[in-house]
Amino acid sequence: MKKIVVLGHGVGVKLIIDSLLTQNNLKSRVVALVTHPIEGHQRDIEMIENRKEMYGEFAYNVFNVEKDYNIPVFTANNVNELSSISYIKSFTPDYIISVGCRDIIKKEFLKEFSGKVFNIHTTPLPRYRGAASDSWMILNGEWGKDLFGVFHEIDEGLDTGRIVAKSQYTIPNKSYPIDVFKSRMSIFPDLIEKAISALNCSSIKFEEQDHYEATTFPRLFTPKDGRIDFKLFDGVSIERFIYAFGYPFEGAYCFLGESKINILEADFIKGASMHPKTFGLVYGKDKDGNYKVSVNGGALLIKKVERNNQIINQSEVMRLGRILN
Repeated sequence: MKKIVVLGHGVGVKLIIDSLLTQNNLKSRVVALVTHPIEGHQRDIEMIENRKEMYGEFAYNVFNVEKDYNIPVFTANNVNELSSISYIKSFTPDYIISVGCRDIIKKEFLKEFSGKVFNIHTTPLPRYRGAASDSWMILNGEWGKDLFGVFHEIDEGLDTGRIVAKSQYTIPNKSYPIDVFKSRMSIFPDLIEKAISALNCSSIKFEEQDHYEATTFPRLFTPKDGRIDFKLFDGVSIERFIYAFGYPFEGAYCFLGESKINILEADFIKGASMHPKTFGLVYGKDKDGNYKVSVNGGALLIKKVERNNQIINQSEVMRLGRILN
């Protein structure tokens, strides 16, 4: 039986454990989890709690691993610390798998566990390196496309190691980050089976990445990055922007006077543009009372707004003849 130590956090940890438990032919099991201290989990835990009905089965607190699976959990400020390395060595692991590990694994760690350290990265490599992915994939127009996640070696770069296995998924149309996240997470059973089978095959050849094709995007923080710029963006870009900062996040936002509005759902309707001076103007309604906003390339039909994380009637905040900014 191969022994695996997992580094990281989130539901991916649970999905690795479950995948190995249900696929006995892989003859592998998780023997320990190393994660960051609980304070560093608070934002994720709060978001999951606030949007619990959206996360559903994909909501998981890794500190339950010990209770749920009888697998010990070790917290480390940094997995590269000597105390962390010593703890991992005590299990004599065959493989170490990172999934959502917040630390860049350093040279000394890799030397200690040479040829045994791997990462699960559920966005295509070399595109979408790094931890920022779901919102950027929406912004970049990946709706409806077939993408893939990978199991790859960890080397001294950031997501630059050779690829061991791939598994495909589809980004749903008109999806939010939570929908993209669920699509990515759905590949775990298939990816784990392919990866462990490959590692146990002596003739496996790993795939080199084409580093010229690599992209890395920064993390986005909705309260700072999520303001809609009606003057700068065209209608297509605004529609993507609204979904990219939507659920499970607070939602893309704008102001009407002093009132802050989070727009969670909207449709771009292509048509003739009005003068650029009108971009952001609330100029009409449809038969259902949804407000129309002038944007470059047509109109934006507002479908759902929130204030302080509560869905409200649009008429409480929207005003005809006023400009959103």
